[in-house]
Amino acid sequence: MSHADDYVLGRSLPHSTRLDAQHLLWIMHLGYVLHPDIPIREDMKIADIGCGTAIWLLDISRSLPRSAQLHGYDISDSLFPSRSLWPENVSLDLLNSMDDPPESLVGQYDVVHLRMWCSNFRIDTKNVNVLIRSVKKMLKPGGYMQWEEADLRRQVVQPEAAREHERELQTVFEESGIDHGCIQTLSASLQREQFAIIREDRNVFQDFTSQLGTKTYLLALKEILEGVKRRWEGDETGQRLAMRGQQSLTKLTSAYSNGLVYNWGPVSILAQLES
Repeated sequence: MSHADDYVLGRSLPHSTRLDAQHLLWIMHLGYVLHPDIPIREDMKIADIGCGTAIWLLDISRSLPRSAQLHGYDISDSLFPSRSLWPENVSLDLLNSMDDPPESLVGQYDVVHLRMWCSNFRIDTKNVNVLIRSVKKMLKPGGYMQWEEADLRRQVVQPEAAREHERELQTVFEESGIDHGCIQTLSASLQREQFAIIREDRNVFQDFTSQLGTKTYLLALKEILEGVKRRWEGDETGQRLAMRGQQSLTKLTSAYSNGLVYNWGPVSILAQLES
């Protein structure tokens, strides 16, 4: 089951594998799952917003006190693992995080975690500020927001010849209404909603992670362009737009065996809601 949505990425087995591989990418890059500056205590409550396969929750469940309550929310349960695989202190449920949370979730959490929402934002009303205001209501005063994001406007692309295809893909995303630009001002958006930025890192993947970054990014781009095509089904202009993107992606993919590096810029932010 799921709520109606316009999620552009996929929700089948290959797509869940890509999500789990991106979790590995983040752990290799950051060196942690739960930010080390977040205090650990008994009975703490943590929510993962847009949890997908719940891989982040399953990972942190191994290192937190058994009394910790770990809740995952997503607009679709298509990627949830089988209920028989859930640890005792993990629960997964449906939630449209672009809407106000139900009263039962308001002010409940010590930590909320978000990761890689960038392709869900639209240039119109479905924007990052709507999500921040919604998720903010779920936090206790003084609660923490841990957010890992992909900055698709700040990329590492090699060789130089591949930049032509990068520019074409950026144009396709902009013309299809996807708002990747909001990630560059994410910390300012959080500060406007009474969050204090404790730490913000904007850097690049190192040699040992750049290959995994390239592979998972190419897979994600394929999913996004298929989603754009679905979104514009029956619209000739939209179909041509998706085709342009797919042609550029084909050329990028063919360059992988020749040493292509195609990485988005990793962004990690730890913020605390004012008490």
